[in-house]
Amino acid sequence: MLVGPSGAGKTTIAARLVERHAGRFALSVSATTRVPRPVEEDGRDYHFVSRGDFDEMVRAGELAEWAEVHGERYGTPADNLVPGPEGGPVTVLDIDVHGARQVMERVPSALVIFILPPGPDEWIGRLAGRGTESPREIARRLRTALRELAEAPSFNRFIVNADLEHAVDAVLALVEGAGRERGASRGFASLCRALEAGARSGIERLEAAGGAVSAGQGDTNG
Repeated sequence: MLVGPSGAGKTTIAARLVERHAGRFALSVSATTRVPRPVEEDGRDYHFVSRGDFDEMVRAGELAEWAEVHGERYGTPADNLVPGPEGGPVTVLDIDVHGARQVMERVPSALVIFILPPGPDEWIGRLAGRGTESPREIARRLRTALRELAEAPSFNRFIVNADLEHAVDAVLALVEGAGRERGASRGFASLCRALEAGARSGIERLEAAGGAVSAGQGDTNG
């Protein structure tokens, strides 16, 4: 299970891990009430369901975890946690901190790896990379990610995602029991402090930029 703040790259790592080791790993497909993007396919990227169907899945205990994020609901079907046939692929979950806590309650033996971005500039760049959100929206996403980052010290295994291929190798090493836990790595606390400071500064800049855009739009319309 890969967990971490938005923008850390856990989704990309999970996809690359499965791509490189397709027979050994398989992605967990979550359910969501979000409208699919043009490139997304139902059943491959997500199970796209209505709010009513999602609520019924919750009532029926069909979700191992779920949460509402930015107004939309996401959840992991409980069936995704059921081990497949012996020798079958291991399910890889790409999940937020809150969801990880719920899954860990159901499956205490689950391997949980916290993914960290290498620095604040890269982190903010990844969050803003789509180019489709306003500065205020990016700031909102960054505030959420900052709260998720605060949970990092409570996890034992982590990977700094400075290079995709190296990060995938590190995940594989942890799966095979050859990786290191947090206590054996230097710079963990200082990286978290740098990420926090950079994120707070970035939020201030983005919110100021968002205010300036709004003011400019108001003058034009007036």
